[in-house]
Amino acid sequence: MTITTETAVTVSAYIGAAFSMGMGAIGAGIGIGTGGGEAARAAARQPSGYSNVFKTMLIGQAVTETAAIFSLMVAILLLFVGLPGEGPAGAAARLGAGFAMGFGAFGSGIGAGLANATACRAVGRRPDTSGDVTTVMLVGQSVAQSSAIFALIIALLLAFEPSRTTDVAVVLKLIGAGLCMGFGALGPGYGSGVAAMYGVYGTACNVRRKQAILRTMLLGQAVSQSTATYSLCISLVLMFAI
Repeated sequence: MTITTETAVTVSAYIGAAFSMGMGAIGAGIGIGTGGGEAARAAARQPSGYSNVFKTMLIGQAVTETAAIFSLMVAILLLFVGLPGEGPAGAAARLGAGFAMGFGAFGSGIGAGLANATACRAVGRRPDTSGDVTTVMLVGQSVAQSSAIFALIIALLLAFEPSRTTDVAVVLKLIGAGLCMGFGALGPGYGSGVAAMYGVYGTACNVRRKQAILRTMLLGQAVSQSTATYSLCISLVLMFAI
């Protein structure tokens, strides 16, 4: 069997799309399920607070799904859009895009789900804190999605990479850029979700300290996300500067 360059590009697009959507679905699925499970437990413990718990669950799950939607966008792009890259470089760019978005969405999906689950539990126990808990949850979940957004940027840049070279160094750089951003986004997405989880927990325990808790949570998330920024920079260097 002879594999032509054109076939290799097509197969790379298939693998990249599958990796992007598969990993993105795992992360968001775990996160959404975690939130749903805690909501069910909270509804059983505090039947009178069911409506608040249900609302908190839906809002949090909608944000948690964001990373999976990014993965879906990249997968559709790789499968159905005529992208400019051709040859070995085109194949590498498609693989890199899938790696960047797949790994990048994984951590954010789980992290955002942790914040949602804690918010559902907190609202079930303290319905009077519903508004404050939901606000902190949304802020924390939004920051946790930052690394997935970085991954989306790199995935799009790779997908539209116009290179047609057969240079092995260029091929490996494109794959490396995708892996760098994907792995680099995985940890910060999850870590920021953990910070959001404890921010929500602290707010429910002592709502009068909400502002101090929010500031501390955001500072912790910013430092966590800085590592994703490093990965973004190195990915851009790999693609454009060397």
